[in-house]
Amino acid sequence: MMQKDKKYVAFVCTGNTCRSPMAEAIFNKIADEKGIDVIAESFGIATSTGASVSTNSILAMKELGIDLSDKTATAVNDVDLKKYDEFYCMSQSHSKMLQDFFGVSPDKIKVLNVCDPYGGDLDVYRKCRDEIYNAIKEIFANDFE
Repeated sequence: MMQKDKKYVAFVCTGNTCRSPMAEAIFNKIADEKGIDVIAESFGIATSTGASVSTNSILAMKELGIDLSDKTATAVNDVDLKKYDEFYCMSQSHSKMLQDFFGVSPDKIKVLNVCDPYGGDLDVYRKCRDEIYNAIKEIFANDFE
């Protein structure tokens, strides 16, 4: 059951196994540290619910003290899009899909432009993680303070 006073944001990528799960976890950690009452969730535009998060995402996040080992992917069709106040898309194509196929209003979408690390080595995932971390620090500075 959703509480009306709580704010929800969504991070959106393709498979919900690399970028958006890392973004969700980083966002929730910072929100918790700052005592801000907002919850991040994540989903993928082209994935199957239940797919495992990539090993390199898990390893890169473990270095920040965040455990993603139990996280699994969620497909866009399995979420209630009306629940979210804001959508943070990893690329312009994700934003376009949300608007064109799922009717999400463009004024609720921000594009982060984070490159997909899929198939890369751990260093590629670390760079991606750090890019996401910096983007989320910006989100907090601009939207939540």
